[in-house]
Amino acid sequence: MKRLNFKRAITAVAGTLLLLTPLTSAPLALAEPGDDPLKQTVNEDEAYSTDPVTITQGHMDIGPRVIDGKFQLAVRDDSKETPVWRDPSSVVLELGQAAHLTVPENGQYDFTGAKGGQKVYVVPQSQIAQVPWLGWNTQSPEVTKLLNRGVNLTFLGAQGPGNVNVYLESGNFSKPVQLWDKRDPKPQSIWVDLNTHTHANWVFTEPGVYQLALGIAGTDTAGKVYQASTVLKFAVGVPADQARNAKWEGEVPAVPAPSAALASSGSNQPAPQAEASAEGNGPAGSNQAGASAEKPAQPAATPAANQNQGGQANPAQPQPAESGSGLNWLLIGFAGAGALVLIAGVLVYTSKSKSAREAAKAEVEAEAGSGSAEK
Repeated sequence: MKRLNFKRAITAVAGTLLLLTPLTSAPLALAEPGDDPLKQTVNEDEAYSTDPVTITQGHMDIGPRVIDGKFQLAVRDDSKETPVWRDPSSVVLELGQAAHLTVPENGQYDFTGAKGGQKVYVVPQSQIAQVPWLGWNTQSPEVTKLLNRGVNLTFLGAQGPGNVNVYLESGNFSKPVQLWDKRDPKPQSIWVDLNTHTHANWVFTEPGVYQLALGIAGTDTAGKVYQASTVLKFAVGVPADQARNAKWEGEVPAVPAPSAALASSGSNQPAPQAEASAEGNGPAGSNQAGASAEKPAQPAATPAANQNQGGQANPAQPQPAESGSGLNWLLIGFAGAGALVLIAGVLVYTSKSKSAREAAKAEVEAEAGSGSAEK
């Protein structure tokens, strides 16, 4: 499992370089100076809707909720003035011409399954006009009170005519960090801290209808497991009606259990009563509860990401060693050496002074003896 260090996390999207935007004419929806596009507050009283909707632009996140006492995944639609959480089965994300971008020729994005010069469809890490801006968040108040530390967010697979690839770019000329790839048949998990808001790049290599299965899993302070999964529908370069009635072929893969380290760690957070649902809010009743972590997912290295925790956007930094400890020890060494030199100098000076006094005394005694002999 890839571990994304979503603690005190990463730079705001307005300053992030998107893979393909330099080569497209799609206008950027840039934030005003000083604005943080990832800074948001999720309130307890936000509505939940099952009404069918097609989303063609604006901001939204996939995230865990406790709705009617059941733990599930939902889509927070923030594309209008008032945010609304939606049942994913009622949502179609439509990607039109504004999302149709060209892959650079430098080979840096071959990992997406597309070659340089190829046209692909992109839900970008940075917001652009007339394209849905999809991310994820773990900011729902009932979830932050219920769960301990965070969740595993898992890409369970995708169905569609081309490849789907999700990756992050930090905007500091570092290489893209791949999170999920449709070509990998195994579940692909990342770790997400509570109170986190993140956006990434979602690349679709061919037009058509796509379905992406996502799962989430976490534990409360007592180690009880809460899991849910759902399917997101994308109409990529085709009318939304083609995606609305799409059905997942076969069974949605099971959500991996959260790591043992997550389940066993302590927390002082209060936990309201919420039922770990076995009723899926996606196809095939895919929400699960009470699973044990027989083979816990292990955290992986932490890439930089476009994210915000607790309404703040901070650059990701590697965990530093104890600050100044090496310098402190060096100074101590120099001080010790200096002290030794000083002590040695004092001893040498003392030794020389003693020898000089003894020589002078001997000379005086010799002169006194000589005078007595003459008499």
